[in-house]
Amino acid sequence: MLCFAYGSNMSTQRLAARIPARFVTTALLPAYRLAFHQQGGDDSGKCDIVPASDQSAVYGVIWEVASHHKLTLDRYEGLDVAYDENWLTVTDLAGEGQFEVQAYVGKITSIGMRPYTWYKHHVLAGAREHGLPAAYIRAIERIEAQIDPDPERHAREMVLHGQDESLVRGA
Repeated sequence: MLCFAYGSNMSTQRLAARIPARFVTTALLPAYRLAFHQQGGDDSGKCDIVPASDQSAVYGVIWEVASHHKLTLDRYEGLDVAYDENWLTVTDLAGEGQFEVQAYVGKITSIGMRPYTWYKHHVLAGAREHGLPAAYIRAIERIEAQIDPDPERHAREMVLHGQDESLVRGA
């Protein structure tokens, strides 16, 4: 099954800590925008995709995921509780055509949500790793993040990228 990751699961390290998956390509979802308004179980903002009528687009990564691993990913993402599963058409950035992909779309959204710095780091790491457009990365960099009040969780998340958590607490 092909899954479109547009948030923290763009990061190979983040996704590999959850399930095995094979990178397929980078892609563009037209007429959508990225929002950090999905309320996570930790009360911070997580990524969501929102239909947009303007020239907005969401960039992301297509992963091939085995069906038995997809069930594990569904649990991590809170399928049917926090996120719904939608099928969308995305365009390959390498010019190889279009793909029908599964994507998680937020169900529990709230205005004013902010991601934790470690979560924003996962999203940026994945965007940079997969060579998403510089302007798109800069837009994510401008998202205001907050420091996780749980320093142990912050440290656990940052170790996925081989980072000393103290270096990015305020990132």
